[in-house]
Amino acid sequence: MSHSEELLYSFPPPSDPMAIEWDGGQVGASNVITRTKSRTLVNDKTIDRVPGLRGELLDDAIEHILTRVGKEPVLFHDVVIHGVRVRAYTNSAHLIDFWRDNWYSIEEWERITGLSAPPRHRVTVFALTGVERQQEAAYYSRSTNTIVFFNTAYYGQLKSWVLGAVGRVLAEEFGIHSVHGASLQKGKHGILYIAPTGTGKSTSSYGLMSYPDTRFHSDDWVYLRYVYAARNGELVAPAVIERDGHVLARGFQCHGWLEEPQDLGAMVRGLTLEGGEISLPVTGLDISRPRQAYAYTSEKVFYLRTNLVENFPESLFEMAHSKLENVPQVHPRLLEKSAETLREIVAAAHAMEEPPARAFFSAMSDEEIATLAARMFAFDNSRAMLDIERILPPDRVFVNPMEPLRVSDVFLLKRNFADPVVLERLSLSKFIERLLIGMTPDGKREIAYNAYRAVDDAAERGFVNGLESQSANTGKSLYDLFERSRDMPDTLYEEFELFRVLYGSTTCFDLNTVIQRDPTVRDKKEAVARTMSIIVAAAEGRAQLDCYDLENYGQLRRIPG
Repeated sequence: MSHSEELLYSFPPPSDPMAIEWDGGQVGASNVITRTKSRTLVNDKTIDRVPGLRGELLDDAIEHILTRVGKEPVLFHDVVIHGVRVRAYTNSAHLIDFWRDNWYSIEEWERITGLSAPPRHRVTVFALTGVERQQEAAYYSRSTNTIVFFNTAYYGQLKSWVLGAVGRVLAEEFGIHSVHGASLQKGKHGILYIAPTGTGKSTSSYGLMSYPDTRFHSDDWVYLRYVYAARNGELVAPAVIERDGHVLARGFQCHGWLEEPQDLGAMVRGLTLEGGEISLPVTGLDISRPRQAYAYTSEKVFYLRTNLVENFPESLFEMAHSKLENVPQVHPRLLEKSAETLREIVAAAHAMEEPPARAFFSAMSDEEIATLAARMFAFDNSRAMLDIERILPPDRVFVNPMEPLRVSDVFLLKRNFADPVVLERLSLSKFIERLLIGMTPDGKREIAYNAYRAVDDAAERGFVNGLESQSANTGKSLYDLFERSRDMPDTLYEEFELFRVLYGSTTCFDLNTVIQRDPTVRDKKEAVARTMSIIVAAAEGRAQLDCYDLENYGQLRRIPG
């Protein structure tokens, strides 16, 4: 932490200098401070390549569990994440608490969806603290779908790696696409945002909820099923194509196979929108009709950044009553620097009409409300376990994880102040190139804007870097080189085959959240409001041009809806 940051906020120290998690003081329903507040320095998703390493790690994990029997609780808990059963073993009170809140238990899954939970778990997680023979580290075995965390209690990394491991199972076996994004419904339109942190994904999601006829779907992670119309009226997401017991295509491979079917006598086994299984001949699909994309949520209670209060002040009351992670104490300098933002949040707090919120804030001074709000956005990685149904009415939230949302429009968000373009309808090549490069606002790169993926990140990034060098040397486009490549990592081919299908199933836009550069915009609040109107206009098909910039985006906002 830099000297300037130390003047803005600080974390209460642990009573035991060796502690990995500890109480962070009176804020929220609870506030756990974790020693590691981001990814561990050691994080290896390629342990299968080192002979014996996976066995050594599992031996240490199991030995630790056995030697601690009777000395500390080691708990296990099964959950269901989009039909995949996952089991976690942990001795961390914080991790098991957030784990149970975040996901659907077996009983909850069956009660809410009406579907039977899988009989066995497909992903296994060991998250153990106090393992003396191991450093603070995270490991993943793709061959056994096993995750091993040692000596870290930061929930964010655990959640992301679990989602990545589940995503591998879903893509390879069922053709289901796991996307780091947010989604919601506006009228008949399903909107999906794909974006890196810091580009306005949460702001755009919650901001649109001020519009009528909207329903909130997902905050951070979306499962997409790409479906075909059957001649009997069913919608089918293909999982396996086979002939006489011989598999012709499985999972993500099915879409390319169906575009040029080689065997009209083959059978398709797949899933219905509601999760049921279906089997029919290939000729039973009407492949002349366009594919459709349907989104499903993953989380029961959202694990999200508490800095949501900056752009969605209405969330402050529920944040103040939620379980928190790594919310710091703030110093007077932060209150001074953020005075304008805090005044708006305090005003919004006083304007809340719900009796519990009104009573809560009425008992606080403006300074106390401002301090509470500042604690929520002081540290960028402070988190909350937030039940969205406590902010929005139940009829405006997708509460069943198997209720599908038809996705009609995809927005790749970015924040590049050097680029005057605000909205652009993307070609397939631009869409793929944006996701391949994955440039974030802080200059880092995340392929598909998704650091959660259970892949060899270095191998994939090295391949993309090589394509960029070839593009610079030959003048050929990155997309053309990518399409012609025959040596790309399998995981990259899988990911972008699914993105290709997504593009063909929706209308895709590039949205640059830089409206505050417009000199006619008074403040950030107005910039957000104008951005929301652009999103709605584009989703409703009112974008008559392929590109709008800071000079002419007002035309889009004035087009009658």
